[in-house]
Amino acid sequence: MTDRVDVVVEIPRGSRNKYEFDETTGAMRFDRRLPGSFAFPADYGFVPGALGSDDEPLDALVLMVEPTFPGVRVSCRLIGVFWLRIGERREAKLVCVPEGEPAYDGVDDVDELSRHQREELGNFFDIYRSLDPDSEATSEGSEGARTATRVLAEARERAAGQPAQG
Repeated sequence: MTDRVDVVVEIPRGSRNKYEFDETTGAMRFDRRLPGSFAFPADYGFVPGALGSDDEPLDALVLMVEPTFPGVRVSCRLIGVFWLRIGERREAKLVCVPEGEPAYDGVDDVDELSRHQREELGNFFDIYRSLDPDSEATSEGSEGARTATRVLAEARERAAGQPAQG
């Protein structure tokens, strides 16, 4: 059985504008426009109540056929995790598909996506960080739903102030 998770979208697929949720005001804020000629390959946001290794909300990509909008919550199935190396830290980006989306019926693991779609995600993060002079990052590939479930559980424990197990 594939885990379910709600994702709050900050940035719609195809956008070059980067938005971030402001926890203080409860509003979406415009952060910046992405440099270069590329855009987000999926809706991009975070899982409420889960903290990543950077002690920020755990990031998630939602593979959408049509983009949504900043602030919408999407009920998703967790299918994998994408890894990004930022300096000495390894950062997880959950990979999800929306519940009830016919285009992703039967997709329960990131390995079931096309090679092209997986490479497009890695390419996005390689380029995204390469144009930021203050950040060095490289994509480190993806792992399946089982690893993503573990990453999510650890992130929820981190957010609850409990030590992660495993």
